[in-house]
Amino acid sequence: MGKLNAGLAVVEALKAEGVKAVFGMPGGHTLPIYDGLYKAREIRHILVRHEQSAACMAAAYAQLTGEPGVVCVTAGPGATNLVTGIAEAFVGSLPIVILAGRGPTRTAHKGASQEIAQEQVFRPITKMAIRVDRADSLMEIVRQAFTVARSGKPGPVLVDLPRDILSSDIAFDGYQPVGAPAKGRAAPAGIEAAAAALAKASRPLVVAGGGVVASGAFAELRALAERLNAPVATSLAGRGSFPDDHPLAVGGLGHHRTTLTQHLLPDADVVLGLGCRFEDQETNWSPSYLPNPTATYIQVDIDPEEIGRSVPAAIGLVGDIRWVLKDLLQCLPTDATVTAASAERLRSIASARDALEAQALAMASSDQTPIHPMRVLRAARDVFPRDASVAIDVGVLAQGMGGAFPWFKVFEPRSLIVPSSFYGMGFSASGLPVARMVYPERDALCFVGDGSFQMVSNILPVAVEHRLPVTWCVLNDGALGSILDGQKAAFGGRVIGTTFEVQPDFALLAKACGCHGEQVTQPEMVRPALERARAANARGVPAVIDFVVARERLDASVAFFSKR
Repeated sequence: MGKLNAGLAVVEALKAEGVKAVFGMPGGHTLPIYDGLYKAREIRHILVRHEQSAACMAAAYAQLTGEPGVVCVTAGPGATNLVTGIAEAFVGSLPIVILAGRGPTRTAHKGASQEIAQEQVFRPITKMAIRVDRADSLMEIVRQAFTVARSGKPGPVLVDLPRDILSSDIAFDGYQPVGAPAKGRAAPAGIEAAAAALAKASRPLVVAGGGVVASGAFAELRALAERLNAPVATSLAGRGSFPDDHPLAVGGLGHHRTTLTQHLLPDADVVLGLGCRFEDQETNWSPSYLPNPTATYIQVDIDPEEIGRSVPAAIGLVGDIRWVLKDLLQCLPTDATVTAASAERLRSIASARDALEAQALAMASSDQTPIHPMRVLRAARDVFPRDASVAIDVGVLAQGMGGAFPWFKVFEPRSLIVPSSFYGMGFSASGLPVARMVYPERDALCFVGDGSFQMVSNILPVAVEHRLPVTWCVLNDGALGSILDGQKAAFGGRVIGTTFEVQPDFALLAKACGCHGEQVTQPEMVRPALERARAANARGVPAVIDFVVARERLDASVAFFSKR
């Protein structure tokens, strides 16, 4: 067996695992890995300007591909700067492998420069956080990191790498990756019970969450919905798993609830929850946002601990969603019976969809100033192609409108970068450039509020340097919108710390970083500005469009937050 520098061996493992990109910032503790990356031209290194962006970009990579994103950072502040993005990935079940440097083993526990117990910091927000204490265990730990990140309910893993171990020579005779994890199937008795309940349902409803995306169960979801004539609601993480222009698509839950789902969820006699959690932003922990207690709730999840966690499940199925749907389709009658009541329900859904579309068009055609945000959303949907990648950031405008059906429609699976229920501001905006790495030929855009964009605008030079031409649409209402709303509602209109008296000129900031940048204040200029941004992207230039918009609110948002 030969010898190889440990840092080079780690890079050999990355190559064998099929890693295409590493997101990070070098430091003295991780230079052996970077020397390996210098020699591994098949792995692209993305130099960020702040490690938080590395975590967000790795999570976005995982969200778009289903494969682990890889982060490499130095010790101490390099690692702790990851925490918010890694917490987002942990809550969102996104696989990431973190390679974090630390001080040499000989100085451990002596108060060395940048020394903290990094594995303890990350333990609550990772599936596994492990410190490498011996050089001869390094490669096995790296293999275990990829296995744990991918398997079961995916998530981030931290590997803590002492500087002296990375600099040492280790025994190395190649690296054998474990490969994709096996897909578990639900118990046959549970499948039969669920199929029987669905077959007898007169008003079924499917709720598709992020688990459908993680499983890749897009064709199976569509086949099941059409077999049952069942409308499909989606959580934010589940958007794209079912095309918004399908006649059975009915919108979101909670903050994203439409008049359709407001009626369909409590009216359903059987609710099939697929990889969804009915978390806070989907339920407000209020009975009116939950399935009817008399309904049969069938919950499917890869993680047994999720079954019944938020809503008691009459039937719980633990398994890979794609396999569960395949098995259900085998058990269900091949020809759905369309009763008179079912036909009337479908006509009612179609009528309600038409009414929502008319409402959206009315808002989008407004000539008001400041600009109605809906005008921006609908113009962007018209200008950018159907298969464009879209990042939806946190906020009452970006997420409350841009993240909701039918205001901005989503058609393709794995085309979205969205936050989980951790809702870190700037997460999606800083992850956006990854879309052009995963889908080089597809356009990519982001809806982000002015508050979130100010947190992560250092992503702009990263996109320029690596020629990742994307467009950020800043919905600028001069405030931390949802928090401002909460202050006004709960504290008699007393407002503090939620409006911006000083803001950067986002267009000038963009130009200073080498991007195309412009500010739009008039509604008739919205579409031409988006067309210019897309033209800049076609030339390889990222774009920032600062849309000065009104503090408009959807009825669903007002109703949702008034109950908090």
